[in-house]
Amino acid sequence: MAVQLAVADDFDSSETRAPARSGAATRPRRIPRHTGVVLASSVAEVVDCLGGWIFDRTLAGCETIVFTPTPGDTRALAILGAKTADYGDIPVVPGWCDSFGVLAVSAAMYEADQLAGEAVDARRSDGTNRTYLWGERPGAGSGREFAVITPHQVSLAGQAFKRQALAAAGLPVDRQSAAELLWSEPGSR
Repeated sequence: MAVQLAVADDFDSSETRAPARSGAATRPRRIPRHTGVVLASSVAEVVDCLGGWIFDRTLAGCETIVFTPTPGDTRALAILGAKTADYGDIPVVPGWCDSFGVLAVSAAMYEADQLAGEAVDARRSDGTNRTYLWGERPGAGSGREFAVITPHQVSLAGQAFKRQALAAAGLPVDRQSAAELLWSEPGSR
C-alpha cells in the first residue's frame, strides 16, 4: 500500500511517483525532490516559527534551504533536515527564486529587505508558485493584506525534533506550539 504525505498543501502529486510494481521490468525512477526556500533573519527565528513545518516537509521527501544573513551555528536546522546558505549568496537578479516550488519569507524581512520583498511580490503576481510569509502578521499598516492559511499542524515527530532544534538554538523548549502559522495570498479566509 502506498502512503502519501502532504505538508500544508505544498506540493502536487505529480511531483512524486508511485513505486513500480514488484517484478516489473522497469529501470528505477528518480523521484524529484521538491525544493523550498526559507528566508529568515536568524536561525533561531526560523526554528522557533517554522521548525515543525520544515521537519515535516523533510519527512515528506522535500528539501528545504534556509538563507540567513549570518548563518552561524546551524546545528538546529540540521536537526530539522534543512540545508543552510548565506543570504549574501542570493543572486541579485529578478526571478532568482522562480525554480523553487515554495518560498517562505519572514514577514519582517519582506517589509524591510528589498530583495525579499521583490521576490515575494513577483511570485504572488505570477500566481503559479506557493509563496508564504511567516512570523508577525504581515502588512500591518502597509496596505498589503495576507490571509491566514490553515495552520500547519506539526506531527508528533516534528514536535519532538523541533524541541531538540529549539534546545540547539538556545531557545526555551516549553513554549512550542503544535501548530505553526503561514500567511498567503491577499484577502481573508
